[in-house]
Amino acid sequence: MNIIDFINTLAVKYPWLSLTIVIYLLVVKLIVGVRDAIDKTPASDDNWFEKASSILGKTIGYLAGFRPKQ
Repeated sequence: MNIIDFINTLAVKYPWLSLTIVIYLLVVKLIVGVRDAIDKTPASDDNWFEKASSILGKTIGYLAGFRPKQ
């Protein structure tokens, strides 16, 4: 069984999995957009909301297979 067959089997067996990933991506993009809109110092993360949204934003890159910039 190759990786494509495994992913197809997983998608058929658990159809909610892809929907969960899409919802996660939308929520994170919304949070990052709010952070960018209210952030007065974009070069630094000054409070817990900015730090949390940065961490969540970086996880998108890891899920997609990209290593985000430091």
